[in-house]
Amino acid sequence: MKVKNLLVVFLVLGVGLATNHLAMAQEVNLKEYNVLIVKDLDVPKGSPAPSSAGSLMAEKAVYQIQRYSQKYNLFDIVTKEGEKGSKDVPSGKKVLIIKGEVKEYTHPTVGRRIGRSFIPGVGGHVGSASFTAHYKFIDNETGKVIYETDLRTLSTDANDTVEYAMDRNGEALAKLITKAKGR
Repeated sequence: MKVKNLLVVFLVLGVGLATNHLAMAQEVNLKEYNVLIVKDLDVPKGSPAPSSAGSLMAEKAVYQIQRYSQKYNLFDIVTKEGEKGSKDVPSGKKVLIIKGEVKEYTHPTVGRRIGRSFIPGVGGHVGSASFTAHYKFIDNETGKVIYETDLRTLSTDANDTVEYAMDRNGEALAKLITKAKGR
């Protein structure tokens, strides 16, 4: 009986703390921005990620954000820094810059996939590759960081590659921006 009561107390405390953390999470409002420029992500020295991972992730983020921007009319221009259009920003437009850093770049392993297959409810095809990036949203006019977040994504099913985890990371970023734009 005491163990059951103790579990209930921990459950209530856990839910209370989790709800409090969500309520205290910083809300970002990107409604005023018309142009989005994504910079190549930094890849720290000693990281298992290849040096090209930062540029590849920026391209994947631009692709996913453009998809969502077309569907929900988020931005007038979405481009990668240094590409055509990134320097041709019309005057009077507010520019948002996204830059980031690769935090995790984990290749798939058979052992990890087999280990996850024993988790009830997950099933046989689970991904074991992962990708994490720390993103900063910067107002171009002031240079001030207006929002920071870490996004971690895993590969899924038979698409067990880091590149697929990066695709999912770009889509997670696009969804975050869509929500911050109020759509």
